[in-house]
Amino acid sequence: MAEEHEDDPASAAKREADERRAGRSNVLLGATIEQNRARMPVRVSNLSANGALVIGDRLPVADTNVTFHCNGFAIESFVIWSRDRHAGLEFATPVPPEALGQRAPQPRIAITKDTRNVDFRRPGFRGNQMTDEEQEFFDELNRPPPDDSDKGP
Repeated sequence: MAEEHEDDPASAAKREADERRAGRSNVLLGATIEQNRARMPVRVSNLSANGALVIGDRLPVADTNVTFHCNGFAIESFVIWSRDRHAGLEFATPVPPEALGQRAPQPRIAITKDTRNVDFRRPGFRGNQMTDEEQEFFDELNRPPPDDSDKGP
């Protein structure tokens, strides 16, 4: 059996890959990648503090600077590799995966009660708002006709 030596490049690459994979979490998140003001929707398959595996259509090629948008975060990133519909991103600054996995709090819309004193009812009839002259005219119109029974035929 061959022993692995510390100097062996294959074993060093394997150790590095194992270390890289150790901090990854399998997730299913929606996100976007922005490149030159064009945004592409992607799904995040796995996530670590230093990067993410994304799945989508028309992903940028390797060696491209992009901005990764996920749950309210905008993270400057670099496309390490891109194959078919998958790409590996490396974040410019480490971000805790727990933070990316949680939705950003949405600002609450404040609902306030209208405290103005406004009367929305239609105005009702209010009597005795006529002038004396109008009241006299109204009374005359509503006066019963004179009784003609006192007069004979």
